[in-house]
Amino acid sequence: MHELPDTVAIDIVLLPPGPVMDTAISANRTLLAGNPDGGIRLDREDCLPHISVAMLPARRENLGEIIRRVDRISRQCSPMTLTIDAVAKHRTSTGETVSVFHILRSEIIQLFHKSVMNAIKPFPVPQAGPGIFVDEAPASSLDCLSRFPKTSAYERYSPHITLGFGDLPELIPGIDFPIRFEAARAAICHLGSHCTCRRILAGFDLGTREPVPRSWTAGSRAGRLQ
Repeated sequence: MHELPDTVAIDIVLLPPGPVMDTAISANRTLLAGNPDGGIRLDREDCLPHISVAMLPARRENLGEIIRRVDRISRQCSPMTLTIDAVAKHRTSTGETVSVFHILRSEIIQLFHKSVMNAIKPFPVPQAGPGIFVDEAPASSLDCLSRFPKTSAYERYSPHITLGFGDLPELIPGIDFPIRFEAARAAICHLGSHCTCRRILAGFDLGTREPVPRSWTAGSRAGRLQ
């Protein structure tokens, strides 16, 4: 079993359904064809396509309470209909281009994001170094994690699915926008290099009445229920 470090880089996420995951993985392969060393290789087991809701470095002893709080929020939120409307691109702090599936910021996902951010706000943010990730991560990963509350939260929140490094065409054969889907699952993930979701620490079904979240062992591959 993988032993978690004292401080853990976590991402609270929404997991798209299988067909949307497969579409994201296909788009990622298109990027990798032009950039084999792109650094992000999405798959369904240990590098999951996901929609980040809140990222933070958390103390290991606080994970239990964070899981309980996200569980309560998830049970109070119905599955949400979301829409991918386009491919978008942005520049990283190191000047690289990252392509994403842009998701319209509906009221329900904004409320879910705000509720999660408010729920984790009381937890102190420890000093963090590269050892908080699953694997060796560049300084840009730590920078992205630490800056999330200031650059990507509340009124700046922009839901998306990261596809990888490179300039993906806005028109992709076989992919027609808009793509509408239902997000019915949330998870807390241990982050890897480039803030990828590498291991699921706890999973939740939105709207379920059950008081205890489905959980994965810390050593599980992402998405593989024990």
